[in-house]
Amino acid sequence: MGGSGIVVLDGRVINDRFPGIGRYAYRLLEAILALEPGLEVVLLYTPALPNRRWDLRQLMGSPRLRLVPVSIPPFHPAEHLLIPWMLRRWPEALVHVPHYAVPLGLLTRSGPLVVTLLDLIPLRLTEAWSALHRKVYHLWHRLVLARARALFALSEATRQDLLRFFGPIRPPVIITPAAADPCYVPRPPQEVAAIRRRYGLPSSYALYVGINKLSKNLDRLLEAWRRVRGRLRANGDPPDLILAGPWDPRYPLRLGEGVRHLGMVPEGELPALYTGARLFVFPSLWEGFGLPVLEAMACGVPVACSDIPALREVAGEAARFFDPRDVEGMARAIEEAWDRAEDPAWRARCRTQAARFSWEETARRTLEGYRRAMDSG
Repeated sequence: MGGSGIVVLDGRVINDRFPGIGRYAYRLLEAILALEPGLEVVLLYTPALPNRRWDLRQLMGSPRLRLVPVSIPPFHPAEHLLIPWMLRRWPEALVHVPHYAVPLGLLTRSGPLVVTLLDLIPLRLTEAWSALHRKVYHLWHRLVLARARALFALSEATRQDLLRFFGPIRPPVIITPAAADPCYVPRPPQEVAAIRRRYGLPSSYALYVGINKLSKNLDRLLEAWRRVRGRLRANGDPPDLILAGPWDPRYPLRLGEGVRHLGMVPEGELPALYTGARLFVFPSLWEGFGLPVLEAMACGVPVACSDIPALREVAGEAARFFDPRDVEGMARAIEEAWDRAEDPAWRARCRTQAARFSWEETARRTLEGYRRAMDSG
């Protein structure tokens, strides 16, 4: 690579608080180190934050990876001064921030800056955010677009949103999609049986994995499930809808009969939880990517999901799509998908679609973006 050949990755998001961004940063770094072992990488991380998912020690086999502890977590006001002050040791290094909220002090730094923009949901779903939040969010993006030498987006849908809300932009936008981790494959029956016993799951269930924020549209999913559950049969009994993932108390939901929330499920148990599901349902109003859809498909589980651009990119022709704002249409789609869910050909198409995404290819595209940013001056 040109320039200094040093990359500083802001990996302070690799912790339990940021499961999506943390996974992206960790898996991307892992793949980059495997592809380009001669690249010197400085990883900023916050050891005080709980991190039960990603073992940074597994990356220490790379002789050119340097872990630098930072006491200030992401989004703390002090980061705007502390992070640039720390990076004075590498004045010409390329800095990669994996989210839009770049510490403001980095925007005046002379070295190259690249940024990953995961989505623009606050600008898409204005009803879920205050006017002040949206103004700050828009302004911060304007500052990043003016300073970054390259941008990474997880989908073409996000790139199109950038053009829609900001018009022609100077830095190149490189599509670097996420991928299901290698552990997401159909798990053996004994593993699935163990998960059912551990959580007291029925023999047949539909599954949702994610948080309960407004953009995830769980209120409509629960209403659709209430309408359709009595028409679904598996082994003679109505099935359950299982929700797994963190719960934000700001968005309470009345789960109702036939719905259970498991909370956070350990990373190592998720593949078996997916595999045991008859159907995976993902009703988001908007996404920048939609990794749970890919994880379910990698486990061979049929998917019914929202007909939105990012999920069309992720699921291809392998999913049953529905309008996420149409409750009755969602219920019909769930019923049709449930009836077809044991079709081996559909399950095979799901696995084939998931296999089109890989962290190795994402790392290749990212490294090319690094080269362009370093060479652009």
